[in-house]
Order: sequence, then structure tokens, then C-alpha cells
Amino acid sequence: MPVERAADHPTYAIGGNEVTSLASPGRGSAETALFRIDLPPGGGLPPHRHDHFDVFTMTAGTGLMHLDGDATEIGSGDAVVVPPGALHWIDAGADGASIVVTMLPGTKLIREDDGSVVVPPWVS
Repeated sequence: MPVERAADHPTYAIGGNEVTSLASPGRGSAETALFRIDLPPGGGLPPHRHDHFDVFTMTAGTGLMHLDGDATEIGSGDAVVVPPGALHWIDAGADGASIVVTMLPGTKLIREDDGSVVVPPWVS
């Protein structure tokens, strides 16, 4: 049984957030990537898009979810399905937030501010 211990998960710092890769193709999960993003109080994710679905659950804290022109408060236990190509971002609440995300391996992240396209290491 493949088990990766919590202490062995790779972490990445990006834009004041911490991304912890929980499962990825490079570590045996051929068909999905699973990761957690910890957002500091008042922090958030920048506006971006993906070329595949992005599905996440907020596991702690609160935030304001922006999705294609709409904004909705979300809290612990809420799930969001982001369709491919949808512009989205999250503003964390006063206590910060944590989200657990799953997406297809190789999913591209397309930043709205500069148009850059990357495949983040946590989905490779």
C-alpha cells in the first residue's frame, strides 16, 4: 500500500501562500493531482484560469470566491467546481483559509495579470 507521510509532502511558497502537494503523477497518482493551499489572513489567490476543471473544498477559514464576475462567501466544508476557462480567485477571510484541490495532471494555470501559462509542479 503506497503511503506518503505528511512530513514527506513537498511544499511550495507562491505569492504569500503555501501549497502542499498531497498526491501527484510524479509520486504515483497517474490520473489526478491533490493538493492543499494555505492562504494567510487577508491573502488570496490571484485571478487565473485553467484548461481543465478545478474542484476544491474549503477545509478551514472563510473567503470570498470570485468566479466569472460573481462573488460568493464560502466557508469550511463548502465545495466549488470551477469549469475550464473560468476566471476565478479567492480572497481569504480575516483568519485565513485552507482549501484542498483536485485536478487533472498537467493542468495549466493561466494568470490573468500577465497571461503567463505554467503547469505547476504540484500537478506534475
